[in-house]
Amino acid sequence: MRLVKNNERNILFWSVVSLLAIFLAGSITHVKGYPMMLKIEEDEERCVRLNIPEDDDAHMVILVIPSAAYSNVDDDSDQKFIKNYDTLERHFLGQMQKITQRRTKNAALVRKFPDKPPTEVQSSMDEFLKSFNGSLKTECEVELTNTKSTNSRTMDTYWFTPLVINHVRRAIRTPKKDRESSPLDGYAVCFQNDHHEVVHVILDSVMVGEGPEYDDDENASEDPAFQSHHLTPLADQLGESIQAAKTVITEMEYMERRESRMRLTANSINSRVRFFSYISVGILLLVTYLQVTYLKRYFRKKKLL
Repeated sequence: MRLVKNNERNILFWSVVSLLAIFLAGSITHVKGYPMMLKIEEDEERCVRLNIPEDDDAHMVILVIPSAAYSNVDDDSDQKFIKNYDTLERHFLGQMQKITQRRTKNAALVRKFPDKPPTEVQSSMDEFLKSFNGSLKTECEVELTNTKSTNSRTMDTYWFTPLVINHVRRAIRTPKKDRESSPLDGYAVCFQNDHHEVVHVILDSVMVGEGPEYDDDENASEDPAFQSHHLTPLADQLGESIQAAKTVITEMEYMERRESRMRLTANSINSRVRFFSYISVGILLLVTYLQVTYLKRYFRKKKLL
């Protein structure tokens, strides 16, 4: 009799523990700050949006490394694996963090990694490059675009070599008539992988509190229609009014797009909450059934039923 009671108590105990574990699992999160890593398949294009405040600028660092498994160029069926890949990945993640913390005299990022790779990492790099005839150039191109402009900039990438883009807003040269404040939709960085293998792209950005400057005209402002050196007070006020109206219209359009995205997010969250509620109700019914069964057995043994 005691053995039966102990089994029933164990069933009730583990049922309650399982219910608590499900509730606590959704509330415990661990967040660590690392550069973003993207996995880009063969002949795939992936884009990342970078938002920059209107009076600020940003620097970007991009690094392309191969995946752990790759094939020889001459024989695609001959699949190989990079030795010490985890060590290689940790090394470059650390170097990406260090390169974003260093500055030159003009507050730009340095264009080389501060530390040399360890021996095991260097040997893995040499073995990989040897399989590709020592070629450093990858077939993954980077395209930097401004969503408010038709201008873009395409850049090549090289294996294990950082691509540093200082002053993103100045990196895309635009004619004076196309110059404007930083778009609310942000800047798009797209990666096109024409390589025959999967590649990993490590991406990091640094915000700087300096507004854009244009080297071709020191007196040029962000709005080319009204220049500060030839405006009358009335024209100045008119220009500010027009700029304020454009800003309001742009923000309203942006808020409309954002509201549609938030609606989709809310619908997704509602579906997950509904699914979680079904699971909770199921566990609750299971615990209730076990409790009723336990009480029935108890009362029958006591000859109360």
